[in-house]
This record gives sequence, C-alpha cells and structure tokens, in this order.
Amino acid sequence: MDDKPQQTQSTQKEPPQKLSTSALAKVLDVPSQQLFATLKDYGWIRKLDEGWALSSKGEFEGGEYVHSKRYGRYIVWPEELASHPLLLALEDNRHISATMVGKAFGLSAREVNRILAELGWIKHGFQGWELTAVGEQRGGIQLENDSSGTFYVVWPQDIQSNKALSKLLEFSAGVYADPAAVSGDMFANQSDYQGLDGHRHSSRAHFQICHWLYMAGIAHACQRELPFVAEDNPQTLRADFYLPAHQLYIECWDDAGGSSLAQRMQRKDIYQQYGCAVIDIEKDDLDQLDEVLTRQFRKQGIRVF
Repeated sequence: MDDKPQQTQSTQKEPPQKLSTSALAKVLDVPSQQLFATLKDYGWIRKLDEGWALSSKGEFEGGEYVHSKRYGRYIVWPEELASHPLLLALEDNRHISATMVGKAFGLSAREVNRILAELGWIKHGFQGWELTAVGEQRGGIQLENDSSGTFYVVWPQDIQSNKALSKLLEFSAGVYADPAAVSGDMFANQSDYQGLDGHRHSSRAHFQICHWLYMAGIAHACQRELPFVAEDNPQTLRADFYLPAHQLYIECWDDAGGSSLAQRMQRKDIYQQYGCAVIDIEKDDLDQLDEVLTRQFRKQGIRVF
C-alpha cells in the first residue's frame, strides 16, 4: 500500500485580470478615445496635464493605478467592468473613425477627412480636424489623441448611409479607381470628365489631379496661359495647372495629355529659363497620386491636409 500523501489539485483562484483603458476598449470593440471620453463624461476619470486621473467614482468602479517603467502611471480596470450596463450601452452608440468610413471605398483617412471637410462637417484647425456645427448635427464627436494632442472626429456607424456622404465617397473612389479593374466604373470610356469644381478635362489623369487639388483645398487654374512668351510669338503655351497662391506649376506627362510632346518640352524650357517652380507628374505616379503630390508639395514648403 502506497502511504504517500495524495496530491490534490489546487483550488486557489487566480486574481482577477486588470485591463488598461485601451485594452478595455478592444474588449468593448469601440475606439479607445471614445471610451476615454465616455469615462470622462461619466465622471470616472478626469484629464490632467500629465495624463488621466481617477475620480472617486472611478475608484468605486474598481479603477486603480499601475506604474510601468515604459508607460509611467496609467489606469487599469477589472475585467468584469466590460459587462457594466453603462459601458454595454456603448455598443448601441458605437462610433467609427474616418479610416473605417473609407475602408469600403478604398479611401484613406486623409481622403475621407477631405470629403467631410468639403461637405462642411469638419474643418482643419491648428490642432487637427475640428467638428463644425453641421458635423455635430450629423452625430460627430470631437476627440483628442492623448499622445500627439491632435484633434480628430468619430462618427455614428449609420453615417455611411447618409446620401450626400455616400455619393461623394463613391465619386472620389471612382476618380482614382483603375477602370480595367472595376466593373461599372462611372468614368469608364469617357472623353469629357467634369470635376466637382466644374473644371472639364479630356484626360482622366488631368481629371484626377484636378480632383486632388480641389479636395485638398488648393486654388488652381487649368490650362493657364504662360505669361513668359514674347509678345511677337504667335504660339500660345498653356500649363496643365497653375497654383497662383504658390506660383507653382504642375505638368502631367501622361500619354493622353492633350498637347504634343514638343509643346511640353517648350514649356519645360520656359520653366527652366524663368526659374519657375514645377511639379512633374509621370504616368506611374497616378497609382499613388495622394502620396506623390503630398510629398512634392511639402518639398515646396506647402502644407497639405
């Protein structure tokens, strides 16, 4: 008979898990900044210059501080707080970011924010995108990024069903889409493209550039006559685009530009002769137009939102 004591399985319970506010937001499937704003509205936390602080209400709900060498002091919550009735109500009032709005259309957050600004729902201020009175009527909520201090706006999930927004999202997606890859492209097989600003183009590439300039809020002229040609020269040379506020020209070197290569080379010589600032857009740049133009504008000292 084995007289060794029988090993019994430990019944000691593990301590309840604690979640940071960001981790709790993931469990609730809401943007972390929305949860921070909600906890602030509930009076559980308050904003300080150095971060967030617990209130007596927050401590009552189980919030406590944790200190980390990497993150400093931050607040954690009991895992079961995810079942709190006030937080469960967030599921019925979940908001989405510009990134989520544009995902179905293949548009970036920056492109979506420009669309929202064109509609007058947001505007760009010193600290980022700010909610307007019209945007507030559409259910937008102004939030602030804790790490960068920049402003941004989130929207109710049903905002995507707004007719004005969905129409503009679809239009903008169609501007940049590859006609060969998209069935039913609204701009396929066209020879006359009209932009939102009323400008018309025979070239899709010029239409894309024009759309980008308009949505970025940059005043521009199309087919602007160059003022440098001698008066006795009977030939009129016109730039693809001219930005008067920045004295900047844009030339698009696509295959269907509407002017001969000889004329384009003449314009290039004139730009060099008079020391004009020029951005050249090649055919391969059109697949990443937002990144290319944003980078080129920054090189010219022009801030792009």
